[in-house]
Amino acid sequence: MKIELYEPHLAERRGFDAFFRYLYRALIAHAGARALSEPRPLPRMMVPREHQSAWARFDGELVFFDFSDHIHLIDVDALRIARVYFKANLNLAVARRILAEKDVTDLIGKMVPFAFFSESLDLFFRDARRRALWRLDRPKYDLCFVMGVYENPFLRGERSPFEHPDEPLTPARYHFWIRWHLMDEMKRAGINGIYRLTSRANPQIEDGVRVYSNISRRAFSRAISKGRITMVCTLPHAVFPWKVSESFALGRPILLDCEPITEIPQPFRPLQGVHYLTIFGRLGDPDTAASWDDPRSYRLLPRLSLADIRNAVESIRSRLADVERLREMGREAKRFAEEAYNPSSVVKYICEQVRARLSPTSHP
Repeated sequence: MKIELYEPHLAERRGFDAFFRYLYRALIAHAGARALSEPRPLPRMMVPREHQSAWARFDGELVFFDFSDHIHLIDVDALRIARVYFKANLNLAVARRILAEKDVTDLIGKMVPFAFFSESLDLFFRDARRRALWRLDRPKYDLCFVMGVYENPFLRGERSPFEHPDEPLTPARYHFWIRWHLMDEMKRAGINGIYRLTSRANPQIEDGVRVYSNISRRAFSRAISKGRITMVCTLPHAVFPWKVSESFALGRPILLDCEPITEIPQPFRPLQGVHYLTIFGRLGDPDTAASWDDPRSYRLLPRLSLADIRNAVESIRSRLADVERLREMGREAKRFAEEAYNPSSVVKYICEQVRARLSPTSHP
């Protein structure tokens, strides 16, 4: 297929907004993709927030890549003109509801679930090879718990909604407090680990006690390798973040707070009990009866108590002490990453999906 990439500079970007570097480089190296100098077909969607997206042409047909980690953010204007719309973190129930409200339900056939992987994945694979070569891949802890947060409610004197049921549960508050309480309860349970909440480069929330400054990519990579399993908090988004692919590339399984609520296609779908463990299991789905003004319509906000969190941590503690099992899960995670996230595998999946939808017999 002839593949042409809009905004070719995305192949060089790094950092928090460099969502497309790994994808673009895979298409260039394994499909001979070429740069386009013309502007993207539509401006980037900025309302209600900036939408991480990219455009390409496959045999002259428009293909859209949506890398938003918000299941309720869909660029409907892009969906209208694209022949294929790849969406990482696709929730079909939410997508159908959005398209029904826009009276474009017939466009659902254009949407294809996609993986969400780190822009620096090649560097994590390189780290894994170097540590294996120099025999440095020797975990010292059971758990790596390094997690970014957006706020520090302790600085405002706020109370936890998990300790005080009368406190409101907003997505922002849930995001911080579930991470805080899981970390606190794991420490109390005596789970040996590296623990750190980081500020996502926002020094205003750093207090040097509960929230610390960011660590570099290399330091984060070393921290993952020092643990036997990597903690990944998905609530309230309930989607797989970048960290999943990074941990797998380093040969470490992950410990999820809850199962994701997104469509994860083959060959990118890890297996529970093989590549990851969960603390709470599945906690439900978005409330499709709620209005869009209610965050429960696109987030998971289960009203857990502190006792619920403590009991869940206690139930996982013995599984984290099984060193041999974690070692085997790490080997499986590494094999999975080398196959699923291999650039050629990524390109193969994309091209197969595009061909299927550009076929004369397909009916979007």
